[in-house]
Amino acid sequence: MINLIRLPGGGFDVALADQADAAAAVATVVYAALYTDAQAPSAVEADAFDARGWWADPAAGTGLWYLRRTALDDQARADAVRMVEQALARSPALTSVVVDVLTDRGDGVAGNVSQVSLSISGQHNGISFLVSIPL
Repeated sequence: MINLIRLPGGGFDVALADQADAAAAVATVVYAALYTDAQAPSAVEADAFDARGWWADPAAGTGLWYLRRTALDDQARADAVRMVEQALARSPALTSVVVDVLTDRGDGVAGNVSQVSLSISGQHNGISFLVSIPL
């Protein structure tokens, strides 16, 4: 079971009731970091009301939501990976994080070229993890 613990200053952190729940905790931390909307830079979204962003911290999370509005080319893929790496680097519970782009399904067969899938490995509070995520 995953417990939310209130931190001084009003923030929250994730704690495990049981170490068997480590995989669920890592997935929760990774998904929260990746799918929380960071505010779009003004160069990308001129309308401040359409720039989105998480109310508690407009810079937290990623800008994957606005990157999805662009054509998926090599630059978009590189930008997506950079945003993911930056979002995970801001999470104090995650260390030694490595983000790899998956180019096949694991059986040598090319995956869908119109989507980006990532393999994310590292440590969550000292416990090693590996998560695969389609963006």
